[in-house]
Amino acid sequence: MTRRATAKVVAAVSLCAAVMVGGCQAVPERSGAATSTESETVPAVSTTDVLAAVRAATALRDLPPTITSDELLAASGDYSDQWSVEDCEPPLEVGRLDDIGPCILGDTTSNRTMALIGDSAASMWHSAFDLIGKRNGWRVLALTKSNCGPAALTYYQWQLKRAYTECDDWQDWRMETIGREKAEIVVMAGWHDGGNQGPGRDTTPQIWRDGLVTTINELPAGTKAYLLGGIPRPAESPSECVAADPTDLTRCAEPASQALPVQSGWSGAAEITGQTFIDVDPWFCTEICPAVIADQLVYSGRFHLTGRYARYLSGPIEEIMAPSLRAQP
Repeated sequence: MTRRATAKVVAAVSLCAAVMVGGCQAVPERSGAATSTESETVPAVSTTDVLAAVRAATALRDLPPTITSDELLAASGDYSDQWSVEDCEPPLEVGRLDDIGPCILGDTTSNRTMALIGDSAASMWHSAFDLIGKRNGWRVLALTKSNCGPAALTYYQWQLKRAYTECDDWQDWRMETIGREKAEIVVMAGWHDGGNQGPGRDTTPQIWRDGLVTTINELPAGTKAYLLGGIPRPAESPSECVAADPTDLTRCAEPASQALPVQSGWSGAAEITGQTFIDVDPWFCTEICPAVIADQLVYSGRFHLTGRYARYLSGPIEEIMAPSLRAQP
């Protein structure tokens, strides 16, 4: 049994003991993720409705009956099968893909293309952009690689314990692919915190800004870029917190002042280059950041979204991107 499988079994025992929501069963694979063929006709939820749901969630105490123990278990840990693009996540030591077929989402027959680039914090949004592409007639390329953000930096790979040279290669290949596939829109997302460049090196907002500006300036002329803000950083896994006491969800809400990341490097890059920064903070938090919003688990582990909540937020993203989505080629 692998370490991941062992961890899931241990988590299952813990969560089954804590949560009695229809009994405990085996966790369905990718229960929090989306595929490129599902939810093709799901209508967009408006920003107004999302904001109302966030406000309502701050007073929610009891776990909604629609959230099963299977979902809690799947979202309890930072399991990549909950947020990655199936068959499109390259191994750490791979710097390019020979087949981007599994990475094509949205309206796969469209002649209009957008690209989603970044690390796992970009990959976790793929189900939202899959829906945006389907609803608006755009082909979506998910060009994401774990630990390899969108900023033009040399990253450090903590598992390999060295400079992530494969990410350097990936960034070159990614830019070639964006040009070859004639992507008109590029959405950039990534981990916002420091430490991305290795031990003792603080990746400051200014370093993020300059690296992102470099990436944007290297895009083909006329490409529209959207920089997606970082999500809150809970101190513990919200789903594990919910499982421990599903009758008092308010204790699992994080103060926004502690959970929200610094965004100035990303918003600054957008301002300098005349591109668009998408502030996602209001879609997660008021003064606090609830663990459950609109009867959905928000987080997969501590660092990623569930696929279901990403899909829920496709509407507000779509509203901001509407001018580009509707523009004539």
